[in-house]
Amino acid sequence: MEDNQIFPGRDETPDPEQQEKLRQENELLRMKIQAQFGGMSGTSGELPPEIENEFLKNVLAFEEQHASTEYTPVKVSSLLNKAEFKRVEDLGDEDFEKEWTRLQNLMEEKRIGVDFIRERDDRFKYKFITEELFDHETDGSMIIPAMNWNFIYEEFHPDHEREITDRTMEFLGGWFGLDTEKMKYGVISHFIQPDATILSQEEILAKIHLVFDSYRSFEDCKYHIFEVKFEMKESEDDKLQAIGHSEGMVKYEAILENGERKTIEGPFKLYMTRDYDWWSIFYFVMAGFNE
Repeated sequence: MEDNQIFPGRDETPDPEQQEKLRQENELLRMKIQAQFGGMSGTSGELPPEIENEFLKNVLAFEEQHASTEYTPVKVSSLLNKAEFKRVEDLGDEDFEKEWTRLQNLMEEKRIGVDFIRERDDRFKYKFITEELFDHETDGSMIIPAMNWNFIYEEFHPDHEREITDRTMEFLGGWFGLDTEKMKYGVISHFIQPDATILSQEEILAKIHLVFDSYRSFEDCKYHIFEVKFEMKESEDDKLQAIGHSEGMVKYEAILENGERKTIEGPFKLYMTRDYDWWSIFYFVMAGFNE
């Protein structure tokens, strides 16, 4: 995997691409709240995406904690009156178009939506909906008139490589922008030092901020990601554990307070763990920090 990009300095306006990614993440959180709990709390469109992100995560945590224990399972196929559809492998192009249109119309009529974060072709979507989503059980006690049901493919099949890459980009964006605020919302959860001492998020961000205070800005920032890996395994209590990392090289010009320039070049490696369906960094090596 390879990416190259120049990030803005501290005094420039927020990176539109990073802001858009955060807005997409907020949309994912809104859809997740609606899909799991049958409703969506409104937020002001004037809120900065960082603040809205924190608010949505708090809403989700609250809903998950206080969700009703009275669960009435009902399959998605029942919401669609148990309509039957042919297997995608048994459909030629013409017949598939008819079945796909019929499925879309039925789902629209029953107010059921499915979102795919990555681009997927229609046959892929049809197969997932008819062969997997139809058998998915949701809470029938949440059924109320005129309610929308929304499901997200990546909630069933998480895209770990993309999520780790996103955390990497968010970390690098915060670093190159000398902006610890960008590292707060799920990017860095805590920091485990080589001697096993654990620093809280506030403590590690304070250390990063001390580094940033030595410079006026970072310019000509470039990166190269050459590996993203993850591993899923079950723990002794049968819970799924996930660890992963991304690594590559960075090069940037650090502008000192007196105007002098210092070229910083070297490797980075971000170690991550996935907790509560979210990848976050617990240790990192970064040129310009671990010196």
